Amino acid sequence: MTPGPGRRGILFRTVEQDGALSVIPSDAETALAAGRLDRRLFDVTALLAQGYDDARTDALPLIVAQAPGARVSSLDALTAFNDTTAPSHHLGSINARSLRVTDADLGRFWKQLAPAGDGFTTSAAAPTVWLDGRVSPTLDRSTAQINAPAAWQAGYQGQGVKVAVLDTGADLTHPDLAGRATETKDFSGSGGTNDVFGHGTHVASTVGGTGAASAGLRKGVAPRSDLLIGKVLGDDGYGSESAVIEGMEWATAEGARVVSMSLGSDAPSDGTDPMSLAVNSLTRDSGALFVVAAGNAGEQGAQTIGSPGAADAALTVGAVDRDDSLAPFSSRGPRAGDKTVKPDVTAPGVGIVAARAAGTAMGDIVDPYYVAASGTSMATPHVAGAAALLAQEHPDWDAGRLKDALISTARTVPGQEATEQGGGRIDVAAAALGTVTATGTLALGPFRAGDTSGPSQDATIRYTNTAGTEVTLTLAARLATSGGRELPAGALRLGSGSVRVPAGATVEVPLHAEPSAADRGDYYGYVTATAGGRTVAHTTLSMGVHGPVHRLTVVSVDRDGKRVPGAPAIWGPDGFVGYDSYEPAVAQVEEGTYQISSASVNGAADGEELRQLVLPEVKVTKDTTVTLDARRTTQVEIRTPRPAEQRGVISFQTYRQIDGHGLIQGMMYFDIAKRLYVSPTARVTDGAFEFASRWQLVAPLLTAKVPGTPLGLDPYYTHVSALFDPKGARLTAVDAGSTAAPDFRKARGKLAVVRDDASGELDLPARAAKAGAAGLLLVFPSDMYAWTRWTPNGDRTAIPTLRVDAAQGAALLERLKRHTVAVEFSGTAKSPYLYDVMQVSEQQVPAQVVHTVSDRNSARIHTTYADNGGQAWAGEQRFGRRPYQDTSWNQYTRDVPTGTERTEYVSSGTTSWQHVVDHGPVVDVDIPLNVGMRDTARTYASGQRLDEAWFGPVVRPSIPRGTDTPSVRTGDVLALRVPEFTDSAGHWSRLSAGGEDGGIGTRTPAPQGDSAAAVLYRDGKKVAERADAWGDIQVAPGKAGYRLDLTTSRVSGEWAFGTSTRTSWEFRSDTTTARTALPLLQLDYDVPVDAHNAVGAGRTHDIGLTVRAQDGLPSPRGVSAKVDVSYDDGRTWTKASRVKDRGGNRFTATVERPDRMRADTFVTLRVTAADRAGDTVTQTVHRAYLLEK
Repeated sequence: MTPGPGRRGILFRTVEQDGALSVIPSDAETALAAGRLDRRLFDVTALLAQGYDDARTDALPLIVAQAPGARVSSLDALTAFNDTTAPSHHLGSINARSLRVTDADLGRFWKQLAPAGDGFTTSAAAPTVWLDGRVSPTLDRSTAQINAPAAWQAGYQGQGVKVAVLDTGADLTHPDLAGRATETKDFSGSGGTNDVFGHGTHVASTVGGTGAASAGLRKGVAPRSDLLIGKVLGDDGYGSESAVIEGMEWATAEGARVVSMSLGSDAPSDGTDPMSLAVNSLTRDSGALFVVAAGNAGEQGAQTIGSPGAADAALTVGAVDRDDSLAPFSSRGPRAGDKTVKPDVTAPGVGIVAARAAGTAMGDIVDPYYVAASGTSMATPHVAGAAALLAQEHPDWDAGRLKDALISTARTVPGQEATEQGGGRIDVAAAALGTVTATGTLALGPFRAGDTSGPSQDATIRYTNTAGTEVTLTLAARLATSGGRELPAGALRLGSGSVRVPAGATVEVPLHAEPSAADRGDYYGYVTATAGGRTVAHTTLSMGVHGPVHRLTVVSVDRDGKRVPGAPAIWGPDGFVGYDSYEPAVAQVEEGTYQISSASVNGAADGEELRQLVLPEVKVTKDTTVTLDARRTTQVEIRTPRPAEQRGVISFQTYRQIDGHGLIQGMMYFDIAKRLYVSPTARVTDGAFEFASRWQLVAPLLTAKVPGTPLGLDPYYTHVSALFDPKGARLTAVDAGSTAAPDFRKARGKLAVVRDDASGELDLPARAAKAGAAGLLLVFPSDMYAWTRWTPNGDRTAIPTLRVDAAQGAALLERLKRHTVAVEFSGTAKSPYLYDVMQVSEQQVPAQVVHTVSDRNSARIHTTYADNGGQAWAGEQRFGRRPYQDTSWNQYTRDVPTGTERTEYVSSGTTSWQHVVDHGPVVDVDIPLNVGMRDTARTYASGQRLDEAWFGPVVRPSIPRGTDTPSVRTGDVLALRVPEFTDSAGHWSRLSAGGEDGGIGTRTPAPQGDSAAAVLYRDGKKVAERADAWGDIQVAPGKAGYRLDLTTSRVSGEWAFGTSTRTSWEFRSDTTTARTALPLLQLDYDVPVDAHNAVGAGRTHDIGLTVRAQDGLPSPRGVSAKVDVSYDDGRTWTKASRVKDRGGNRFTATVERPDRMRADTFVTLRVTAADRAGDTVTQTVHRAYLLEK
């Protein structure tokens, strides 16, 4: 996460729920709480999954809705930011426009949306901003399974009914669809409606295909309906929400009675998102029935219905297999938020055979014309076709009547919850040929447990009899929670146990709820209507009985004791709670336990201060007022054995678990923050709680003292400043004017103090140096941060150049008017120590939070950052993660000089750490280091002492120990996972094709000319050739001999060692029934080098060599090894003078220094090893290490 221009002063809150990470800026909090901003805009996990990251797009797609009665000019002002390369579309059904705002304009867009002091966040006239999210497809006997043939025989095949299919288009040259579409239109921007993905053709033929290519065997459910083909998903199978809404509006405008939508978003929805709102609006205005896929997130559990399936008006479809068993992938209800029943029905969605678009390969190809596919996408068109048959039979029925009929006549499947199947698997014959239908779905409540003041009659069920004779229905209701707890008999009463429905009439039966008789819970089930001993209709029913609601008032007090407005986060077992008002902050909450928290950043004389206010266990049993008081906090103190300062982002977080639901909320801020405060808490008794803070402390970079004066001076080096001598410097300060009129005449040998507005940082140092100044101190104005981050990258200023804030600078300049002032500087950029600290307070924040780094709570690691011969500095970062975290974040890449050693203290205990080191400094230091070599995540023991070296020889292709990506065979697929670069300690990185992992493990393009290549042979014949040995390769079944050759070449100036390698593995492999590690012998090296990867003087030196198998295989037996060396880059070779077998597959090779060596010389190694099973490896590494003269 990199802050945009002008955003460095903004505090960021991180929220992790169910493995999804959101990063929320503090100035968006109130707008989020008010529902004016879409939470998906800050969901980093979802944004990455949809491709909305800097690497894949330079703009963010949005939908901006104008509030009723708001000025049109307010929306026009926002529309002006739309990228001129993309059209902005009006979405009339939700009174909104689609926009595409470039990264460069997002900051100005936000200022227009929420200018300082504006009432946007709470005003009823404020616009609502959503992410224009990515939408994707939700993927002979199936028509018979839903009893469609009986309706066909009765003459119902969809004649005269328009059915719109909104999908990836359709191949209208397919025999099953030829002449079937009456209207087509493209909304995807692909230039036409032809289907090159395959999904839309499959769906359209399931709705209304003729089956011509199969002699009618595979015709659709409504083969004589009129198809409208709207292409809303592109040729890659994805589309935008705004394009889908445009397609929905077109479909209803064209007179569609039914709209089939086998698509949706991945995220659960509460039905208030743009697509769901459009479904409701268009259903109300047009009477069209929208049939929508539930989604394919069922394996993630309950409440996984996405948009637009979450819409109230949608007929939402889950999937079953041929036995009517619920498909594992079928998204489950209840709906997020109000916990009402979704999906509404199910239909066949597993292994559905339908039309195959020409040249496509979606699903399993059956023959040139048909393909089998699975998903709620396949279930949805079955229901859309069924709706078309009903619409033909009852041309006067609107969407509600069609929906009720399909739900109430569906077949409920025993063992499936109502929140999984809705009304059950549809039965076309029962809906079209039956004579009784009922209200499809009803939601009662929410009621309050024990409440006797609410209404007793809560709803009615409508029963319609289309027969020519009267029918008597026997009624019964049964509801239970998902855990099987029955709703007490007295909590729900039908107005009558039976009802007579005259021929052609509709009768209403009241439902009476008695919340005083109900226990707290969410109940689901059915009201069934039987006639003649069989069920003829049913109503899916939900009833929410919740705890009493109380008024929760949150008062926020700042560090000066003043009440301040705001929206502290209120969180409980059901998620975040919204506010009714903000001054004061008032929310209506259900009786229970909640956590209330907020964080703030405040100015201080030497920088800024952070405050975390938290009340982790607020038990609400009545109207309650709580106070978050910034005055009642304690400083988090980190005490270190040696002087140290925080360098890099400081982060802190709370973790709370209530009733099995967990929440992580964190903040991160820049190292201008000098102190962190947190509110002490009582011990939490219900669930888990933790406060943790992450610190990165090193020797101070720059310290300034003004001896003999009360002046405080906290300067910062500019971004590319030269440094003072590490031994220190003492300079006399002199007033040198301002940026506009600098005066360096008296600055020779002194510290020139200049009043600056940041415009002089580039040219003033050179001018001051030319005048003989020994240093330059820039005094920044009060409205600008003096803080900046120094980096070793790039050219240096001619003299040390510093920045100081306005107050300290003014005090210094004032003293210079009357006194001679000397300033003493000290500090170092090359800290000999590092403290990686995770401070943890479990179940309670004590009155004093003091973490003293010692062997009792830390491990001590002696770390060498070897000189790779190319860069003077490396980038590194150690990511810390608590046991409850799925993600870890750090803002800055840390710089460390190569060819040096450092003592690193790392917090022990249950914190997991993963260290990442890049071979050179990362240009953009304001990003976490997700590049370079990495070790395996691990924890440390208190008092543990370790030695660790990075980029030590021999750097070569190798599968490291402990990897979670071994090279395996499953069946007849070889899954190769061989990192091209692994150092002597087992740290590894890759050079991926196309620079995906980028130049030797980075996400930047690989250095020019650096490359890798892999070739696989089977019994001597080439079977695959790749740009790496990281991918899956299909091979022929049976046992065979294989050879894998992997070569790397590094010709850029970033590397002096391991400039090229060639590794050849020979092994035998057979078809497997389970995942089995491949017998690829691995070579580990131990070379006695210093921090510059050099072996010192001496006639001979010994190289340690270990031959091992991958993890998961027994140690190889009967291993032999031989070692050759070259001192002229492989032109000539010499055998090692001795290779000693030390047992346990370990060897020592003695290497002799060449005669008449006149300069430092690179050593090239060639090692061959074999085992008794016939597995071999030969590895050649050019310039593996250096031999000093």
